[in-house]
Amino acid sequence: MPAGDPHEASAGRTRRTVGEYVDAPDHAGPLDGASRLGEAAADGRMVRIGLFPDGRARFRATTCASLVAYAEAACEALEAGVAPARLDAAALRARVAGVHPSHLDRAALVAAAIANAVAHEPP
Repeated sequence: MPAGDPHEASAGRTRRTVGEYVDAPDHAGPLDGASRLGEAAADGRMVRIGLFPDGRARFRATTCASLVAYAEAACEALEAGVAPARLDAAALRARVAGVHPSHLDRAALVAAAIANAVAHEPP
């Protein structure tokens, strides 16, 4: 695949499913101490992404399996060194398998939270 392709996340490996991400969300946790915080909300759903000085990424989200899966995949990618600007909705959808078609919009919410987190320099 060409460099920069949003589907590169799944090249050479099997994508994890919504169920796999929700079963073990390693990146769900407190956001206290994050140097950057981003939030996005729509239709009663909310996600917050925290980026920490030591390279960790954590999230908090309302209960929606697809939203949690996209947030978990995003934090995993951020910690692996993927630049925040490369984690748009299409790139997040490429990282998570088994999302119900009516829930694909949850990827845009997570992408917006990431973009909000990096939109401004930290204080």
